[in-house]
Amino acid sequence: MASTYTSNTGIEKIGSGEQAGTWGNTTNNNLDIIDRALNGAVTLTITGNTTLTTSDGTLSNGQFKIIILAGSPSGAFNLTIDPNDQQKWYFIQNSSGQTATVKQGGGSGSTVAVATGLTAILFADGTGANANVTSIAPTDLVADPTPQLGGDLDT
Repeated sequence: MASTYTSNTGIEKIGSGEQAGTWGNTTNNNLDIIDRALNGAVTLTITGNTTLTTSDGTLSNGQFKIIILAGSPSGAFNLTIDPNDQQKWYFIQNSSGQTATVKQGGGSGSTVAVATGLTAILFADGTGANANVTSIAPTDLVADPTPQLGGDLDT
């Protein structure tokens, strides 16, 4: 039976009887992918539109949980999650000086704009060409010029 890969992180599931004498390398690579997916952070130097790619069985920038956007692009840019059929959670800190529009797929799915200086927790639903990206938590409350509280306040 040939190797297969997990749906969302590209971890290789070694086929029965495969990789005799070399399976340790694949296992170590898989553990590195798991480490990135659980709590890994990467700083990306942004110069323009950028793609977060998750490749099957290969270490790639789309496997990190925490994405720090740095650099100095000349204008707003797209941060595209690829492939468009994987569910992803990202914690994004935008320190690039420009607004990042996060999308997945090239269709009419929803996107999230993360302004410079803000952070966001995002979920990409992985539904294919028209995949959606949504913000799970509000943007950075410290930078919010008009925070609002609901209910009664006791002093």
